[in-house]
Amino acid sequence: MFDLFQEENQRLKRDLASLRQVIIAAEPTVMVDGRFEEMITTPGKTITIAQSLIAEMTRARQEAQLV
Repeated sequence: MFDLFQEENQRLKRDLASLRQVIIAAEPTVMVDGRFEEMITTPGKTITIAQSLIAEMTRARQEAQLV
């Protein structure tokens, strides 16, 4: 049972690392505005930052369609 938890923990760490890389590729400013440090020190924050970026991109697309 413990091995199962360890494997799941490792998978989640890999997935969060991959998500951080995608975030950096989509919004490189995260490297200099403090969000990267947040993602490293508080891994769960990676998901919150990704949600925020998706919402921002969605709003920007919708605004661009209105113009």
